[in-house]
Amino acid sequence: MNECQTSPALKASQKTSFYPSGTRVGVTQQIAHRTHVYPISVTGRVMGQERQASGSWFARNPRHRLWLDRLILEKDDGEKIVLNLDEFTHVTVLEGPPAEEKAAPLITADQDRAGALT
Repeated sequence: MNECQTSPALKASQKTSFYPSGTRVGVTQQIAHRTHVYPISVTGRVMGQERQASGSWFARNPRHRLWLDRLILEKDDGEKIVLNLDEFTHVTVLEGPPAEEKAAPLITADQDRAGALT
């Protein structure tokens, strides 16, 4: 059975902004901390984008999975970074094709390209 059939928060029709590999993007995230917010900005080329299940214990769906959209970037200095995309993330395309609205590919732990980066 496909995970999207068992998770009410993840349906096959759920779309996200998908950025093709090689696209240069600027990403701004806001990290909330009690009474203030830390803005973080990163610029780099997209290496990949995926949706992966986390091992979060508090995910309350039949298979106990919380799905995260992740964007894998290579910064100008060669550093590779994995960003979790959430409602506080703003991505701007700086160079390359615009984002497409489609479903991010579902990735299992054995297919995780970002696993070696962390």
